[in-house]
Amino acid sequence: MKLILTGSSGFVGDEILSQCLEHPSVSSVVALTRRELATHEKLQVVLMEDFSSYPQTALEAIRGADACIWALDVNPKKMFDDGMAQRISIEYTMTAARLFNESCQKPFRFVYCSGFLAERDQTKRLWFFQNYRRTKGQVETDLLTFDDENPAFESYILQPALIKPRSNPKELAIALGPSVKVYELASKMLSLALEGGTKKWWKNSEINQEL
Repeated sequence: MKLILTGSSGFVGDEILSQCLEHPSVSSVVALTRRELATHEKLQVVLMEDFSSYPQTALEAIRGADACIWALDVNPKKMFDDGMAQRISIEYTMTAARLFNESCQKPFRFVYCSGFLAERDQTKRLWFFQNYRRTKGQVETDLLTFDDENPAFESYILQPALIKPRSNPKELAIALGPSVKVYELASKMLSLALEGGTKKWWKNSEINQEL
């Protein structure tokens, strides 16, 4: 299977990339990224300046892909420019969904990493990370709507809570809150990209089930 991956230089994306390159069912990975990555025989790196406009090199690279794992994100603690954050979260994601639906294999699977407290109700009053949570909720709504309108497009949304590294010396101190290990999240996203799933939306407590 040929996969597209975004966010590959980030914490979650790096783990996903490692698992993709090791998995025997993944024949190749197209990493759409702003940074150079280490070379690998399965990996094709396409440098992107703007994820709202795909250059010819990107269009050629994604041709024939079967699925995308979308791990491009905005840190809510660094979300100073709401306009830019919405552009990255909503415009970039939906531009990709439409393009991949037109240019790639059918059916096409789109696996999206959302957030634990994403809020789809855009009018609900929220006490913290309001813009971030509404933005994530809007992406979820837009993806599921696009999914309904395009039968050959399969979207899967995951809502991880605190994402922990493989090894964390402070794990006991943070174990009281909802969390998921990064390798469990990456494994679930890769599984959905390869095989699909029984439902469209996965809560934090469900991510490591059936692994």
